[in-house]
Amino acid sequence: MSAATDRQWAVRDAVLRWLLAKTTEGYRSPILDADAIGVEVGWVASPLIHDEVSEASNFLFKEGYVTGVPVMGIGIPRPMLTVAGRRLAKSGKPLRYKLDAHEAKGPERLQGTATEASATTAAVK
Repeated sequence: MSAATDRQWAVRDAVLRWLLAKTTEGYRSPILDADAIGVEVGWVASPLIHDEVSEASNFLFKEGYVTGVPVMGIGIPRPMLTVAGRRLAKSGKPLRYKLDAHEAKGPERLQGTATEASATTAAVK
């Protein structure tokens, strides 16, 4: 993977860890702030920028790890962790690990064939 892709995944992980920390402190729906996220999670790479954090919040929303109201150009300005998001954040595993494990399983396949389904349906009638 490229350095840009690695950074993108790292930003997503940082936002998730920051949300868990804020939730633990009692802030259920904190205001998305790139600087605050960097300070909270100890970000040492070049500073986080608003667009990266917005993209990360949109990704987390689409994957079901946060809930909130999407705003064009801003992402999810006040994200809240879902149960799945809290579980993943507490596990300490990176998001990439979760997605790689899911993709390794491959697409789920329907059991049986169309002919078998037709025969079963005909037998039930």
